[in-house]
Amino acid sequence: MEQETKKINRSIKIYPIFAAFTGDLIFFVPIDTLFLTLVKGLTASQIVAMTMLSLIICICFQNAILYIVKKIGNVNSLRLGATMLLIASLLLTFGKSFISMLLYNSIHELANMFLNMDEIILKNNLKFVNKRDDYFKIRNKSKIIYAIITLFTALVAGKMFNINHYLPMYLSIIVYILVLGTAFLYYEAKVNNEQETQKNHKKLTITSIIFYIILSNAVFYSIIKMGQNNSKLFMQYDFQKFLSVEMVTYYITTIVFISRIARLVGNLMFGKVYLKIKDKMSVVLTICLALAFTLLIVGHFIESAFIYKVIIMSLGFFLILAIRDSFQTYIEDVALTISNKEEQQEIIIKVEVYRRLGTLILSAIFTLILMKYELIVIEFILLVLSIGEIFINKRLCDKLNKEKR
Repeated sequence: MEQETKKINRSIKIYPIFAAFTGDLIFFVPIDTLFLTLVKGLTASQIVAMTMLSLIICICFQNAILYIVKKIGNVNSLRLGATMLLIASLLLTFGKSFISMLLYNSIHELANMFLNMDEIILKNNLKFVNKRDDYFKIRNKSKIIYAIITLFTALVAGKMFNINHYLPMYLSIIVYILVLGTAFLYYEAKVNNEQETQKNHKKLTITSIIFYIILSNAVFYSIIKMGQNNSKLFMQYDFQKFLSVEMVTYYITTIVFISRIARLVGNLMFGKVYLKIKDKMSVVLTICLALAFTLLIVGHFIESAFIYKVIIMSLGFFLILAIRDSFQTYIEDVALTISNKEEQQEIIIKVEVYRRLGTLILSAIFTLILMKYELIVIEFILLVLSIGEIFINKRLCDKLNKEKR
């Protein structure tokens, strides 16, 4: 018993570092478009096609992933995900064709599905040591560490790329060898069978609460993902009306760097706010999301004072980054709290799959819209969607409160 408790506490302690380093290919993200275009020779259309095909593959394989997870368990799924992450970084580094890049991106997407089992392991371990309410705090800590790491890599990856195009990727491979080793230190608490047999579900039952959790997360994540990418381009085109290409590059890179700090500050701030507002968290975050696009749109229409345009649009962009991690952590916490062990794996995979499906649908729609209209139309659509998301989360909040009565 004492030995098991030590293993569980060790797993809880290593979780924030492990989750932070598996959040993405951290040395690759800051130079992703540079590496794919200049080193791998991909065109913009090939990059878009690669991303969309990878999402489709991930969505199609959801049942196979769930079968494997149930067959091998959460800890082994975590180790499989870490192995796939290392394979993906090797393919990205040494692959030379579009097919190898598509394979890299597909394996990377699938790896993330397996790696998400670390959330279930954390939740079950905390339940075992009577610290179940610490999930948001520990998960948020991993997001803070991730924000600090990416802040550092945003500073150094570009310089390393200029020294040697492959240097950031070699460092990524070393990091994910270490990550794979860390995965073998994980341990999951054995859940009391009596507690788990109270709900004898073989298959996840989609209740109204689960439906709103999946819907809310899919819509929110899609808005954040598309909003982050398109808003950066939106600001770039706006600034080009007033500045030279060199100055626009300076402004955009500075804004992106500060946005990393905003992400860190957002995680710190909302980590404290969550302790006070709990189930109202998602409503507060979605109101902030609507405010972000309002600021971007208002800034777009400012023509007389350029500095005010920059400040207002930048604040909108910073707000998008500041709220993205806290919402994901909140949804995970709620999803795992209302489900039993038999349901946890399926609900986490469904949450992830529908996140990708939402992004895929929105990406396809926006691609068609941009063939005829300007980016301001996209920003208005994202604003409308974010207002709709407020009402979705209000419904979720009401249902959760009703469930507790």
